[in-house]
Amino acid sequence: MKSNWIIGTLMLGLGTAIGWVVKPAPPSLVATAADGVSALEAAASVMATPSTEPTVPGKRAQRESTAKKPSNMPTEAQMDQARKMQTDLAKDMVKRHRAKLEQQIERLGDKIQLTGAQKAGLTAWLDEQMKKMESMDLSDPLAMVKLPEVAGSITNEALESQLAPSLTNEQQAALVDFKDNELHLKVDALALKSLSKLQGVIEFENGQRDEVFKILTKDAEVAAAAELKNPDMSKIFTEGMGIDIDPYDLGLQTIITDTMADSGKEGDAGHDKPQIGQKMREILDKRIEEKIDKLRSVLNEKQLDAYRDELKTKGMGVYGQVISGFESASPKK
Repeated sequence: MKSNWIIGTLMLGLGTAIGWVVKPAPPSLVATAADGVSALEAAASVMATPSTEPTVPGKRAQRESTAKKPSNMPTEAQMDQARKMQTDLAKDMVKRHRAKLEQQIERLGDKIQLTGAQKAGLTAWLDEQMKKMESMDLSDPLAMVKLPEVAGSITNEALESQLAPSLTNEQQAALVDFKDNELHLKVDALALKSLSKLQGVIEFENGQRDEVFKILTKDAEVAAAAELKNPDMSKIFTEGMGIDIDPYDLGLQTIITDTMADSGKEGDAGHDKPQIGQKMREILDKRIEEKIDKLRSVLNEKQLDAYRDELKTKGMGVYGQVISGFESASPKK
């Protein structure tokens, strides 16, 4: 699917960026490595455009290939190190994905009283599915692009589908209760996260906190339901690393992937990076205002302005490098 290809290439760029951010490096190198657009386009170029260079290049090709690189470009050794970091991050992601699903099997076994045979069947199925991810050459950009699609087929829902034919009526009822409780916990966690962010920016007056939490809970219910239908596979990449790629739940991944997908339908003009960046920024600003408007009945203008400033300056998280990279790119000629 096209969306998986975009998510994969985006993860590829973010992997390199995160690697350099986590491990201190010279400022110029951090800026280059953290430019998600460059990594994104490099991966896309490798996969979408087969090499047409001759095996033994002519003199002109040799002269062009030895052209001096811009001074801010990383060396080959630095790029090799970045690729190694990226591969290590991807391998860690695969391990975390397996561990997360193994924990889900344990929870299912406890909450709906799985038999030994049912649990063993799930574990065997998971082992078989995870081999697909574990056998991938994660140093290959093409494998990184395919990774979200493979990971997206090995989910909690896939576990439940595998289990469904063997469930008794009592287990089916217990599974419904289990999923309802899991959803409630997710909604509560999302709402509390948003409340914590708000409390770090503004000081609530009497009664405001409870009213704000009610609004945030309704918003979290919508977000949690959407996440169940369309999981954000890029979260798997940074999960467990202490990095929140969408700290204010603005739907940053969908802003980028949907805008890039739409740009391919608009002809050559749609591929001008500044135009794409401007469109991303417009959608982002609209989502920020939507968040502000939901709280307008409770917060005063000074509080709303402080929250708006917070969202505009910190809301993009690590995706900010991607959007800024598009905006600052040279217009297409």
